Amino acid sequence: MKLSWLTICLLLDAGSNAFAQLTGTNPLVRFHTDLGDIDVLLLQDVAPKNVANFLSYVTPGKYDNSFIHRSPPMFVVQGGGFKYINGNVTAITAGPMVVNEFHVSNTRGTLAMAKQADMPDSAQNQWFFNELDSNASGPNGLDTQNGGFTVIGRIINSAGLTTMDAIAAVHAYQFQPPFDYVPLRDPYTYPQQFQDFNLVHVIWIKVVPQIVALTHPSATTIHVQGRGTPSTTYTLQKSSTPDGSGFTTSVNVTTGTAGNLNYDDNNPGTRKFYRLTISVR
Repeated sequence: MKLSWLTICLLLDAGSNAFAQLTGTNPLVRFHTDLGDIDVLLLQDVAPKNVANFLSYVTPGKYDNSFIHRSPPMFVVQGGGFKYINGNVTAITAGPMVVNEFHVSNTRGTLAMAKQADMPDSAQNQWFFNELDSNASGPNGLDTQNGGFTVIGRIINSAGLTTMDAIAAVHAYQFQPPFDYVPLRDPYTYPQQFQDFNLVHVIWIKVVPQIVALTHPSATTIHVQGRGTPSTTYTLQKSSTPDGSGFTTSVNVTTGTAGNLNYDDNNPGTRKFYRLTISVR
């Protein structure tokens, strides 16, 4: 196992709750792709059924080692539907359809659920990132057609947008639907059968554990509150400096059945930084 982490640390001072205010009670997920990472804040508060549906694929790793199968120029980057296994394209098994929860506009950098034409309540496993604000409007816009596409999340930083744009910049080749715009990396010669190394992979998608609050219940204690995947053990790393090399001490912490985490540090020192790690294969 190798460790990966979201590089956000919280210092116990006046600004220590800034990240908690950003995320509220919403989960954060990371898309780890061949071309970089995309961190997405899921909008559980506005599209609870669709977020729960999406996480039902994320938590057991059903999206791991899938690929981007559709990327029409200047439109969307779509995945969640297929894997390439032993030389064959294999569909990810789709679960029940989910009711539409369109409330948030499909602006640039939003994550939404794909669905079948003329069936508003047909979202299952496929999702897409929208590349441009202009794709939301108009008679065939993502906000207006088919009841509007349910936005379930939003890319939280410029690095994620850069990765989305890098995937969109890979030349897309047209085959039979649903592979009408498949982004394929070189070396590839059309119309030969593409290989696994040509594809843009979503290596994994994971819920990123979050530190949401730090409090000081006593002079000798810092209380760390966090959340992540329910009933999951994470490593909480501690340091007196935000520099990455300073996180040399750690302790294992486990979330409850609701995904909440609580830990008391009885050796706080004068300054303390914390970060949670996620284990990846």
